Amino acid sequence: MKERIIMSPKFTKTTSHYGGQPQGLAEPARSSLHPLVSVVTLTHNRPQELLRCVRSVAAQTGVLTQHIVVGDDCPVLADEGFMDDLRAVRADIVVHNEPRPPGFEAAYLSARLGRMRNIGISLSDGAFVAQLDDDNAYRPQHLSTLVDALERSPDAGVAHSWRRLVTNDGKEFVLVDEDPWWPVLEGRAARSESYDRLVRLGVFVPGSSVVRDVFKVDGELVARLDTNELLVRRETHDMVPFREEFSRARQKMQWTEDFTFAIDLARAGIDVVCTRQATVDYTMGGCSTNGEELRNTL
Repeated sequence: MKERIIMSPKFTKTTSHYGGQPQGLAEPARSSLHPLVSVVTLTHNRPQELLRCVRSVAAQTGVLTQHIVVGDDCPVLADEGFMDDLRAVRADIVVHNEPRPPGFEAAYLSARLGRMRNIGISLSDGAFVAQLDDDNAYRPQHLSTLVDALERSPDAGVAHSWRRLVTNDGKEFVLVDEDPWWPVLEGRAARSESYDRLVRLGVFVPGSSVVRDVFKVDGELVARLDTNELLVRRETHDMVPFREEFSRARQKMQWTEDFTFAIDLARAGIDVVCTRQATVDYTMGGCSTNGEELRNTL
């Protein structure tokens, strides 16, 4: 059965984004010197991680930023005390809390994440759009280096960085012998085989906490891109949104929304460039790396 790409309906910032009151309605500042980059963050009940995430976006240098938070029916976004803390970091933050529909527990997780990412994009204004999940953080130069990469490569539609793996307390995390993003159901042998392949491709370097993600190697599609690393031109997202439906075959293979997005970029003939800098602090132990808790996080 042929898959369809479905875009979420357009949301406008004149409507209520949470609890009957508009959030983040202030127009982001404009400057002819710096481009506006919109950052979309998905969250579910991780208040301290979300505050750290928002601080890292506010600390970006060389660009103007707009930050859109999309809650996955997120209880902390109903807490006025927490919202005051959030606005103290970013007064103009845009917040949308997406309700969970009946039966969501049985729905494919990556399809729901794709829908929420598309909602965030529809709420954004920037010429460029980035994603940052609530348990991760940018280094101060992350967005500016990505913008520079796209400005140097006007034919490219997407730029990406590398990521540095860290633990919940901020210590560097080094992978050992297994690819933690390989489907758990395929077993340790398959995870070890994937690790060895990615070592050969230079994505994993033994003893290093840096994951050197790559789109293609010598023209061959590898499609190792993480959403937290990406900066996408708006017109590219118009052509290639995140998938909101996945075939049963792709669900069985546990295809994620970011892997599928990379495949769709390749099919659309979109050029992708890399900064070759590890400017994302990527926390291990969250949604991507703990299958047992997938539905309890995002």
